Amino acid sequence: MTDIVAQINDKNGRAEYGAALELALNALKNDPDDYALRVAAGNAYYGLRDFDKAEQCYLSAASACPHDAVCWSNLAGVRYETGRYADALAACDKALDAQPDYANALIHRGNALSALNRFDESAAAYEQALRQTPDDLLALFNLAYALSMADRNEKAAAIYQDLLRRSPNDPEYLFAAAALAEKTEDYEQAAELYLRLLTAQETPTTHIMLSGCLYNLQLRGDTQSVWRLTDEWLTAFPDNAVARHTLETLKNEHGVKRASAEYVKELFDAFADSFDSVLAGLSYRAPELVAAAVQRLNFPTLPDVLDLGCGTGLCAAALAEKGFATKTLAGVDLSAGMLEKAAETNRYTRLEQSDILAFLPENGNRFDLIISSDVFTYLGDLSGLFAGMAAALKNGGKTVFTVSENTQNTTEYAMEPSGRFAHGAAYIRAQMEQNGLSVANIEKTELRLEMGLPVRGLLVTGKKK
Repeated sequence: MTDIVAQINDKNGRAEYGAALELALNALKNDPDDYALRVAAGNAYYGLRDFDKAEQCYLSAASACPHDAVCWSNLAGVRYETGRYADALAACDKALDAQPDYANALIHRGNALSALNRFDESAAAYEQALRQTPDDLLALFNLAYALSMADRNEKAAAIYQDLLRRSPNDPEYLFAAAALAEKTEDYEQAAELYLRLLTAQETPTTHIMLSGCLYNLQLRGDTQSVWRLTDEWLTAFPDNAVARHTLETLKNEHGVKRASAEYVKELFDAFADSFDSVLAGLSYRAPELVAAAVQRLNFPTLPDVLDLGCGTGLCAAALAEKGFATKTLAGVDLSAGMLEKAAETNRYTRLEQSDILAFLPENGNRFDLIISSDVFTYLGDLSGLFAGMAAALKNGGKTVFTVSENTQNTTEYAMEPSGRFAHGAAYIRAQMEQNGLSVANIEKTELRLEMGLPVRGLLVTGKKK
């Protein structure tokens, strides 16, 4: 029987889980009470991610040999994988009662404690495990994460540096080290790490994270570092839309009239999954402001509404909360990721992926109301936008939108260090009047927080002439 268990373990070790399971089940027919076979079968099920059957095998093994650490430790792993973190800890306790220095049980304990946000205890469990297996790189990596979440940042950084000495191009190590440097506001080091990560494994999210680091360096006035890092970035990725937009922001040339469609698409595709939660943390109010202004409008019949730059559907949700009914609600956005989230709300009758400047003139005389919250911040020159809105509105159609306010010069728009645009109230009024829209009201407001400070904005209500 020892030979067959060794064969099963060898196949499990080579990730040949189906073959391992077949051997184990055949052997168990002849010896259904064998402890080692039950554990080996559980490991095969675990590898196949059939966690229910894996748990049954481990519990059966534990009933046969309740003082063996292996089955309890493996059971803890199953319970962790299925999100039962307290139950995983209970299984770890059983394993550690049997063998207090069993490294696998200590690692599973660290994992479960991290999932429960008990990071100091998690770090202690990993440290104890590493005394038994000091070269376990995954345990070291998990320890660094727990330390960083417990704000023991220097020790976490030292571990990441050690891991990167061993594996200089490992994407997980690079991302974690960069995120920690960003957390501790060492934006230059974070940017350098993101650049290394892009070379090892290019993703849109990493380009965006690098852009954010350069923005923070620019706010601190460290223009020398910003230019150096931007030059390295563009040298390595000369065609990347985010890098090109960052360069335009640094130049702050008056000729820049909008963020490129490629940049906006890449930005919002990268953050579609976390967009709503991030904005909630910034006390984002624009959709609610738009919905409240819409509620004050009068329509003789249920309106056909267009949500310009609809994103994940925050404006639609705000309208629904106000009880505002529509005949149709169309949404248009550049980001496919955002549109997927908007579709999940089931609030839109039509969703289309398009640049809003192209969409509007193609949909003439179709809408009673056009709404938008903080989308025009990616456009500087709004003349073409307002002309398109006037074309897409029916006679007497209305619009409500927000923009960031240019408080320095009310007659112009200006690119900010973030790469977004702010617009003056007089500029908005003049461009609307010149492009087929009249202004009913421009209200000063606060849209969200940025770097802990309120972002000044304008809530605009208008009408097709």
